[in-house]
Amino acid sequence: MNLFDHDLRRVAQLAAPLDDPRMNVSANRRLVAAGDEHQIVVLDHDGAVRWRSRWDRLGGRAGTDFHLDGDHILWIRLADTEELVAVHGASGAEIHRTPLPGPEAAWFLHSPVGVWTGMTLLDPYQSRAMLIRLDAERIVSRPLAGGDLAGFSPAGGRYLTQTLDGFLSVRDVASDAVITARHLEDLPGTPSRVEGCRHVDRAVFLSEELILTAINTEDLPDDAEGHLLLSALSLRCRSQVRYPHHHGAGAVHPSYQPGRWLTGHHEDDQLRLWQLGARLDDEPMPGQLALL
Repeated sequence: MNLFDHDLRRVAQLAAPLDDPRMNVSANRRLVAAGDEHQIVVLDHDGAVRWRSRWDRLGGRAGTDFHLDGDHILWIRLADTEELVAVHGASGAEIHRTPLPGPEAAWFLHSPVGVWTGMTLLDPYQSRAMLIRLDAERIVSRPLAGGDLAGFSPAGGRYLTQTLDGFLSVRDVASDAVITARHLEDLPGTPSRVEGCRHVDRAVFLSEELILTAINTEDLPDDAEGHLLLSALSLRCRSQVRYPHHHGAGAVHPSYQPGRWLTGHHEDDQLRLWQLGARLDDEPMPGQLALL
């Protein structure tokens, strides 16, 4: 198991702490949590095991979703008991748990300001997005509007949502007020080759001004690229991202550094880190920083 920094430089190589190679992993600046069908293990960056627990001891089962936040709190969504549990990441001691009914799968998102953690309970028909945090060692939550939570702006003051049927919105974190909202079919400036697309695979903030949107490639012609740069203030299409090699797009992931993003593609099994250049146009992007 490899641990990389934000420049995709390997900073540690850890022995896999689980027997099943199919595992979920979450990490912060101090700890790494890994979970498979049977248990969860938390390690230091030097590979020393802090603690481990079977899921059934916590009330969960295979497929339980979890997230380590910047304050070393391990958030665990137990689908079986429909609960949210907060655990001390370093010790494994349970802090608090609270009922959390709704869809089974959970998606956690890092918040740049560190006060809240973002979470969406994923379901095509009844997704629920919220902010979660601890207050006096009690879990508190705040619902968010607009659909699935897709990301936060680098300064943390805005959040981005998307829906399965193609709506995007940018909202104020403090008030939930809509800054801009549009359907994918109605984005001004969209290139003609991708007009009429209705589904967004992923959308992430690249900077305070720009959002990167990955369109579902099933909607596109075979030779069309599926990534668009949008204005974060109006959702106007600023540019179509064209990568310098075939199948360079793939799944999009935030890098948590302004102007950067990660792509991964199952066909070439590679992870790439990209840097937004100073020029914003339709020329091939020269910003690949690392290729593993």
